[in-house]
Amino acid sequence: MGNCMNYIKLYRWDVALITFLSYLVGSEIAGKMDLKNILIALFVSLISVNFIYSFNSWADWEIDKFNKPERPIPSGRLKPHEAFIYSIIIMIISLIYPFIIYVSYVTLFLFLLFPLLGIVYSLKPVRLKRYFIPATFITSTILVIPIILGYFMNRTDFSQIPFFISLFLYCLSIIPIKDVEDIKGDIIYNCENWFFKLGEKKLLLLSMGGLTFNLILIFFLKIGLLLKIYLFTFIITSIFVILIFIVFKLNLNLLYRTIIRLVIIEGIMLFFLLRFGIKL
Repeated sequence: MGNCMNYIKLYRWDVALITFLSYLVGSEIAGKMDLKNILIALFVSLISVNFIYSFNSWADWEIDKFNKPERPIPSGRLKPHEAFIYSIIIMIISLIYPFIIYVSYVTLFLFLLFPLLGIVYSLKPVRLKRYFIPATFITSTILVIPIILGYFMNRTDFSQIPFFISLFLYCLSIIPIKDVEDIKGDIIYNCENWFFKLGEKKLLLLSMGGLTFNLILIFFLKIGLLLKIYLFTFIITSIFVILIFIVFKLNLNLLYRTIIRLVIIEGIMLFFLLRFGIKL
């Protein structure tokens, strides 16, 4: 049996941190932060979203021989059946715990979306990962659900929907860049790939076009001033990073990871502003 660290590495630390932080930010936007919310944030990140990524690591282990050979399964540190059993265990937990903690049918639906999206994304014969547009929408949805859950677990009004929509549009603009890292395995296993379909120039123009549209849109959406400033900063810095990579001809394999790390830093800043500074 593979050791514990290899099971943990089926997941991604940056996604784990983003989803944990996102739930807490959603709770803070709702005006409530306590131990219960911290524990739920851990379950969302370490169980629900962990299942999606660990299950995908199992489903994609042959592709990862080409895309990410250092991962636990293709590197031989973990056997495929071990990863599958682990994924099924956390999937079962992700289907059970929401029924204990949900506060409305909306929140129950959001909790149960995690395992559902994980299955349709990775499992044959559906396996929507193969198609770049559905895959982008699913991944963006997965990344936005935690902050929406954090809000609706503590508040019932829909006043922050415009903010959540803008975050979703941001994800739609950034997620395609990730395909730069996966082009070799995707081509071999007949999975659609944004970078292969569009090429470098069109892909980056698509991403920047989406970010620019979102930047304009937030001026018209009914969003609180702090969150509007945050979105503005979020989008501008991402555009700036893309431009730096274009102008200095940097390795595009590092672009997505650079933006993700920027997202984490800015997310932490927003959390502390909400927690110890400005209240909505």
